[in-house]
Amino acid sequence: MPPARFRAAMNARLFCVDGTNLVRTAYGYGGPRHRAQEDEDGRRVVAIFASLSLELEPAADVELFFDGAFRAWAAEGAASFRVLFTREASADELILDRVRARAWSGGATVVVTADAELGRAARDEGGRWLRVAHGTPPESVARRIGGRGGA
Repeated sequence: MPPARFRAAMNARLFCVDGTNLVRTAYGYGGPRHRAQEDEDGRRVVAIFASLSLELEPAADVELFFDGAFRAWAAEGAASFRVLFTREASADELILDRVRARAWSGGATVVVTADAELGRAARDEGGRWLRVAHGTPPESVARRIGGRGGA
């Protein structure tokens, strides 16, 4: 039987947050000419979800996925909080990989996105989809997740 710490980690709910999607749908812009504002909003989203991770620990893990190269968006969060940058791959691809891996091992995964195609694909792969309406503030999304905790 695996050690208790490993069993607890596998029983924790995993929230995979489509960070790029959340930033762009919440603040209504995109594209290279808005990069500085998008970076500032990305940092804000990282801080919001880092704080959420502290509230949810140890019942849930939070992973925030952003398309593109690494950016230094540090925030103090729980040990179960990760910010991932995709480089050449898309965040959608990496999120679906996480859903598949967790479904295979028996863990629960909730994909948080406004992207209907990604949400449906996550459900098809054994995950759950927390739908985010366009224009929803990240703070509101974090509150919705916080209400679900590890349940």
